[in-house]
Amino acid sequence: MIWGGVDILRAGAASLEILETLHAECFAVGWDAVSIAKMLAMPGATGTLAVISAGAEREAAPAGFLLGREAGGEAEIISTGVVPALRGRGIGGALVSEFTSRMRQRGVHAVFLEVAVDNEPALSLYKRIGFAPIGLRKSYYEPAGDNSSTGPTDALVMRCDS
Repeated sequence: MIWGGVDILRAGAASLEILETLHAECFAVGWDAVSIAKMLAMPGATGTLAVISAGAEREAAPAGFLLGREAGGEAEIISTGVVPALRGRGIGGALVSEFTSRMRQRGVHAVFLEVAVDNEPALSLYKRIGFAPIGLRKSYYEPAGDNSSTGPTDALVMRCDS
């Protein structure tokens, strides 16, 4: 599916190295291909890639990803990210919107996610798409790298109803 110059593609076993690279670019502690493969092997799990469309002068380039799963009429966004240099261009919104639309078509009535309380760009995006806060997970995210002196970060649990 093409979404404003970005192709939204299903990602599976053939995409593990790309997903590993994207995850490492997006997070201080990235997931390796083995962890991603295990996640995608779970029942109801799905992976999606956002790829900037190839033009006459450039090759197609992976720009972001979304890993999620569906079970019992509900779905969860497990991890999603956009390459830092490409943030703010609607790629994250395209990934989340495509996922929620696909889940709705599959009969899912609610999509859940967790997001760091200090991640203002992500919070803004999720609220625009229709996610609302429903809870708080204290000290959910461990600090990574140079941020170890700040302590764990709380996560806001959000829900979007179909």
